Amino acid sequence: MKRLGFATLTLLLALLCLSCVRRPLLDPEDNALLKISLTTSDINNVTCNIYNDKIPRPELKSDKLRVFIYQAADNLQISQGFVPNVGVDENGYHLFSGAIALSPGEYKMLGYNFDIADTFIDGDDNYNTCRAYTYGVSESLYSRFGTRVSRSEKVFYQPEHVFVADESDIVVEPHIGEKVIYSYAHTIVYTYYIQIRISGQQHIAQKAAGLALLSGLSSSKLLADGTLSEEPCSLYFEMQQSTDENIADENKDVLCAVFNTFGRIDTAESKLKVTFSVLTRDGKTHQKEVDMESIFATEDAQQRHWLIIDEVWDIPEPIIPEGSGGFNPEVDEWEDVTEVIPIGPRE
Repeated sequence: MKRLGFATLTLLLALLCLSCVRRPLLDPEDNALLKISLTTSDINNVTCNIYNDKIPRPELKSDKLRVFIYQAADNLQISQGFVPNVGVDENGYHLFSGAIALSPGEYKMLGYNFDIADTFIDGDDNYNTCRAYTYGVSESLYSRFGTRVSRSEKVFYQPEHVFVADESDIVVEPHIGEKVIYSYAHTIVYTYYIQIRISGQQHIAQKAAGLALLSGLSSSKLLADGTLSEEPCSLYFEMQQSTDENIADENKDVLCAVFNTFGRIDTAESKLKVTFSVLTRDGKTHQKEVDMESIFATEDAQQRHWLIIDEVWDIPEPIIPEGSGGFNPEVDEWEDVTEVIPIGPRE
């Protein structure tokens, strides 16, 4: 009996050891490799169709992607993570890759460049509500545009380029080995070039950047299908002094800017306009408002995103009263003064 019991115990231990050897630590059906290329070609005013190469353009780079995985049946998020491994694909684009675990089923995915500083993502718990947005400007900027901008008009900062990888039909079937999921991330932000001719450039205060507000734009955009927020707002950006060699006249001075936007709202009831503001050397603010409806309808605007305003804004000469300070300080000539200053104990 003792020998039989010992043999039985030995057999049970052997079976347990065998089961441990055969039990996989990771189900091979869950293995998947995600590869996402950051597509940066054919972006107007950044990588193609550059109107003015003297103006700095947005940088297109990223060190990390954030990825959301959703159930296809209800669009609800089931996991999220980061894809930090960066390489280069056959087209020269940044290639992000990383391992993920997906059991057999149907899924959707959204990924975006995580290292954007001033553009934010929310609503990511659902595939259909995940959006990118920017914040409104500070109250101090409203006052710089005076009565032309009311407190009821919302003004937002421009967004950064948000590169989105969108896959709405991921099917994972039972498999052995590693399933590879390829995707391409494209920007959902447009870059425009805007320019207005000026005269009297020498009257503008030094180191005082011109400002602009462009109305009829959207402050947010869905990552999945690119739907814009229907509530129109104005976009704030700074203007730079430059020259345009395409101008035939002797005066080639312009105020210009390269700016980003989620896009214009075609159905917006508000008038599409831009308001420029500059500060002259006498400390006065001068503004000009331009109707942009016809300019957005041009071929340059629609195909190349060039907003070329073909009129001249005359910056008035500053009025500086004689002897005034502020922006025109004056100092009297030095006079030599000789005086004996006694040093010693007080009497």
